[in-house]
Amino acid sequence: MPAGNGQLISHEWQPVAEAAGATIYPLIRKIDTISSNSYIIETRDVILLIDPGGLADQAGHILQVISECRSDRDRPVFVFLTHAHIDHFVGAQDIPAFAYPESAVFSVQEAGADALEKGDGKMTQADLLGVSLVPMKAGFRLLTRQRAEFSGSPVSLSFANGAEVTVVQDQVETEPGAGLVRERISFGPASAIEVYHTPGHSPDSICIRIGGLLFIGDILFAANPGIAGLCGWSQEALVGSLAGIGSILSAGEIQTVCPGHGRVIPAGDAARVLAAVRNDALALADIAELNLERAKETAAYAEDSMDEVNEIFTIMAGRLYYVSYVMDELGEPEIAERMYSQFNGNAIDDLLEAFRDFADEHHRHEDVSIHLALKAGQVIAKLDRAFKKDELARLIDPTMVQRAGRLLSDYTTMLRGFCPPCDRARCDIIPLVSSLVTGLSVSACSDEDMMASADDDAVFLQALLARIGAPPLLAEIDLSLETGDRPVFAVVDCDHFSDLLTYILEELVGTGSGRIILAVSQEGENVIITVTGEAVQNAVAEKEKNRNFLKGLCVRAGGTLAYTKEVGLRRFVITAGRVPADTRTG
Repeated sequence: MPAGNGQLISHEWQPVAEAAGATIYPLIRKIDTISSNSYIIETRDVILLIDPGGLADQAGHILQVISECRSDRDRPVFVFLTHAHIDHFVGAQDIPAFAYPESAVFSVQEAGADALEKGDGKMTQADLLGVSLVPMKAGFRLLTRQRAEFSGSPVSLSFANGAEVTVVQDQVETEPGAGLVRERISFGPASAIEVYHTPGHSPDSICIRIGGLLFIGDILFAANPGIAGLCGWSQEALVGSLAGIGSILSAGEIQTVCPGHGRVIPAGDAARVLAAVRNDALALADIAELNLERAKETAAYAEDSMDEVNEIFTIMAGRLYYVSYVMDELGEPEIAERMYSQFNGNAIDDLLEAFRDFADEHHRHEDVSIHLALKAGQVIAKLDRAFKKDELARLIDPTMVQRAGRLLSDYTTMLRGFCPPCDRARCDIIPLVSSLVTGLSVSACSDEDMMASADDDAVFLQALLARIGAPPLLAEIDLSLETGDRPVFAVVDCDHFSDLLTYILEELVGTGSGRIILAVSQEGENVIITVTGEAVQNAVAEKEKNRNFLKGLCVRAGGTLAYTKEVGLRRFVITAGRVPADTRTG
């Protein structure tokens, strides 16, 4: 029997609510990109399989269950795909019993049927996931344009497996001026299902209603990073489909919603989730297509960024733990414990290590790029929840916390299908650079600030924590800032430009440069910012940051980056476009 909370029990037969004589055998998986959930429904007249999945073992188990059903009572088998992405069907290609229409009729919306019969690796996502696809026949085309001409009238169909099926296509109004195309499919006197065309995640996406169950494919995930923008994805269609499904649920006849991945959901919860997905989808206008090229670019960006994420979180953890240690030594164990609670270092280390292991395995097996990109997205989402930005910004260098936040949000933005954000504006480079150098050279809390706060314990404690947690990077460095005596204007994103300079200075300091020269100049139509530091031979601490990451960050800042290493010197050269003199005012 179904669980009392409306859940279905995986790998057990149970009755379908509001569908007399129908039983269901679900195969419910954890969410992944390899295979979908599968659902077997048995009635007196027919055996229905919704999404055989992407794994041959799963399809083999399904075949065994169906064979047992047919040995008790032989009935035709229809395989319905909620959409023709390979994780929902490709496992069945290795099972001969699913290969012949006399055994099982594949039932797919018209656009998906075309993709299957052409072996379309792009539309089915086979190319993106690195899977070989064999063209296959869809014996039952659903929601066709041809049947639309007979809207409201029954159409009789005969199939090679001996089934006689009646189909009635119509349109149901889901909200004023909008609706979903529907087909009511009857396999016998008491065996009818409803199929709704719900494009957006893909052109052929459908939802299937059987009694009190609604099977919705992947529409719950259609606005997620790394899924939105797949070939055939449409924001406009998705928003309309989500509204339509919401209307179906609001009618109150659906009890349980069965997604293509993950656990089944009570209808009330599903309605709230779908409303949130619709809000997310509304913000996804003009995203880039998630194709093989962008998957490779995103995966490379993930690895480049993750090295910097690892380093900046390591620095933040070290500073926070040092603050905790000092507080403990000063007899303030409660404050020390509070410091630890702001930053779950062990969890962060585990997440970063898991990503490195995943990336190593990915490269060993020459896996597809989308898996690495999605894994990075999962890790970054968890990292973003693992540290308390506002509180940390009061305890350690706030600019470091802001940099960490930008690193995480930039990747999520790219995975969503947008270019990482940049806010470029006309800026006098010299004051920007001077302010940055000053901030990295002096303590965030001066001796005067400490003295002024001595009479207020709470203010003094906050000042002390900030002073301990934010040691100035350049305090012990001989840094020369070389600029002319006239403003130098360029169009840059000030935040990303400041982050870039900070990363460069951190690298030089971290690899032993005791003297650094930072020069700003104009050369023709360009502004040149040169950062030169000593190159310490065989320095134990020397570790070059990822050049691709820095170059990408420089592009987002509004320039280009070149790096050279000479005898005794390391040099970074940032080139940005100069604002002409006649546009600097007004």
